[in-house]
Amino acid sequence: MHIFTLQRLVLFMILAFPMAAKGTHQVGGHIEMKALGNVAGHYRITVINYLEDGTRGAANQSTIGTLGIFRKRDNALMTTFMVQQTGSRVPIVYANGFCAAQRNLKFIVLTYEADIQLPPGNYTDTQGYYISYQTRNRNAGISNINGPSQTGFTFYLEFPAIQQNNQFFENSSPHFGPINGEYICLGDAFTFPFGGTDPDGDELRYSMITPLNQKGATGQNGTTNPVSAGPYPDITWLAGYDANDAIPGNPSLRIDSQTGELSVTATQLGLFVFAINVEEYRNGVKIGEVRRDFQFLVIDCPPQTTPDPAVQIKNYPKQLTTTICQGDSAILIAAVDPNWNYQWRKNDINIVGATNPTLAVRESGQYSIVVSQKAVCSKVGNSEVIKVDVIGSDARVSATGHLCATTGSIKLVATGVPDVTYQWYKDNQLLNGQITDSLRTPDAGKYWAVLTYRTLGCKARTDTAVLDRSAPVLPSITSSSGFNRICPNSSLPLVGSGGLLYRWQKDDTSISNNESSQLVASSPGTFVVTATDIYGCEGTSSPVTITSVTPVVVTLDSIPGVCGPNNPAYTLTGNPPGGDFAGAGIETDAFVPEQAGVGNHTITYTVKPAPECAGTVATRIAVVAPIPTIQLADSLTTYRGNTFSLNPVYTGDPVQFQWTSATYLDNPTAANPTIADIADDITYTVDATNSTGCAVKDTIHITVFARAWVPDAFSPNGDGQNDVLELPGIAAFPDAVFTLFNRWGEVVYSSGKGYTNPFDGTLNGTALPTGVYAYTLYTAPEKPVTRGRILLVR
Repeated sequence: MHIFTLQRLVLFMILAFPMAAKGTHQVGGHIEMKALGNVAGHYRITVINYLEDGTRGAANQSTIGTLGIFRKRDNALMTTFMVQQTGSRVPIVYANGFCAAQRNLKFIVLTYEADIQLPPGNYTDTQGYYISYQTRNRNAGISNINGPSQTGFTFYLEFPAIQQNNQFFENSSPHFGPINGEYICLGDAFTFPFGGTDPDGDELRYSMITPLNQKGATGQNGTTNPVSAGPYPDITWLAGYDANDAIPGNPSLRIDSQTGELSVTATQLGLFVFAINVEEYRNGVKIGEVRRDFQFLVIDCPPQTTPDPAVQIKNYPKQLTTTICQGDSAILIAAVDPNWNYQWRKNDINIVGATNPTLAVRESGQYSIVVSQKAVCSKVGNSEVIKVDVIGSDARVSATGHLCATTGSIKLVATGVPDVTYQWYKDNQLLNGQITDSLRTPDAGKYWAVLTYRTLGCKARTDTAVLDRSAPVLPSITSSSGFNRICPNSSLPLVGSGGLLYRWQKDDTSISNNESSQLVASSPGTFVVTATDIYGCEGTSSPVTITSVTPVVVTLDSIPGVCGPNNPAYTLTGNPPGGDFAGAGIETDAFVPEQAGVGNHTITYTVKPAPECAGTVATRIAVVAPIPTIQLADSLTTYRGNTFSLNPVYTGDPVQFQWTSATYLDNPTAANPTIADIADDITYTVDATNSTGCAVKDTIHITVFARAWVPDAFSPNGDGQNDVLELPGIAAFPDAVFTLFNRWGEVVYSSGKGYTNPFDGTLNGTALPTGVYAYTLYTAPEKPVTRGRILLVR
């Protein structure tokens, strides 16, 4: 071994061995979803998880896991469920076990499963749904991502709506078989079958993609298996790496978009993570996808002579194909060299325990052997491929059709190699005369066919088709109200159940253009519904007779109005009896004015023609009227011949008015009458009544003066008598202006409008001298100005 090569090998072994002591050493995995076919929406969910064996993570790996199903459109959680580990931990077989052991390449496969039932009617969104499973952590020695020991996994699968256009959309995700344990030799061309098959025959398209990290907390104290909605974070690539350069090379790691075969000629040592997106197409339309996460180790393989194994079929050394009957075997022989390791493969997958130069084959397949030097990490040699056909190994029975509870038939077709004869069996009984490759039957049971190969005489039995009848379709009709009757002036929604599509009849007449589970009955009659389930099976409900509820005429006696709330309760009368009174102030069947308060109150009486129906309502107005009041002065002074209005302020909404006496009034029934040309003192009484009959009255006395008088003298000397100038009758003239002048004609006093501040003999607070003063008095516009003199005596 060259020194440089040895140094690199030792260095990489130092990097590789500590992996067994750190982290959980997750390697990769994916999710699969298989339709079980017995019931619509019944699926088996499988989680494949690859781990490094012998590590703490593998030893402590949980035997259960939690998955979530989410709607793609809005990431809404649809359901969660648990998967359980099934079977034992299966090792991944390496062609060169010595070299794998040198680099601690010891992987196991853990399989988790759960059978779940998804209601098709809940999964109808055209954008589809996804399943996610999260776990932690990745290998600390990974070379192409940042912080690998604190980076987790999200396994991800998308699937389409289960129910589309009111029909069951049957689909299973791609299936991936077991894989070989492989490492990549630096500088050597490397290929690896990483593709799968689709149970429904859908097209699969492969592409490189960035692996997903775990969403949320990770690490030793983080959440191990959270259920959280997408979007999920990508892992963080180190500089120089991405989805299409996960393993540097010439070329770098690639995948065939049609076959799923990986290829690379690596140019850098290391442990490299990558992911593959497998998209599922039906009729050119994408219906789902699965992400597969994995990792490869690139090592420096020392230059050794590559072994060149030679293989042959025992007794047939010159041919690479053979055909045998079921139960027989073909012996495959490789060249023997004591310095070689041997590993047989079937269909490119290493066979567990097949490490001898010979192999007894009893199953159809393509067989080859991989040979490597013992105790040396060298390149391996691959033999030619020998094809073994086992007559009847591909004998299968396919079934089309469905057995409903009492109707239906299924066509069975046996497939296998050509040039055979057929004989059919049911429940261990020979079916006479059934000798073709197909059989149509209306009966449940266990069916298979025996195929006889004419040339070799081999007999092969197909697998068994177990035919069961589906449960009977038992539709029923329920009403939205729970009663089979239509309320007056209404309709009754009917709901059919027990199927997927529905056909309605009323009085033996079909109601066309209605496949819905709901029907609105607007008139009475007898209804039946025929339901079709997801398999096309039908069943008819029992008849349901819908009647009409007789309407009721509801009356409520009038309610007398009352004046003010301080009145006794009034017993209400409604017909027909048994209804409910409602409104302000209602106590059972009485109206209580004190509780209601002043106002116009709407009182209702409601009677339901049936318990589920809306009530028929009669309405009355209960009036608790306010007691009227009148704000009117007790007395008023005016002058003879004056015309003016009386303007009382009313409350309590009076509508009728009566004034007595009517003398001088323009309208004795007006709320605010006008007094015209009053001549003498008079007293008026007004009676006011509101619409409820509540009454009130008030009185005003009017004093009439013919004129205002000015005395000849007054003595403002502080003796308490005649200290201000009194003008008798001046109150009758609210617009009067009294002005006083001295002997030089100067104004010493002016009252302004109205004589509200009588003259006290002073001017600006100074006493005026004794003397005669002239005055003018304006009383009303239509009256002349009074002029005169007045003596001020001290």
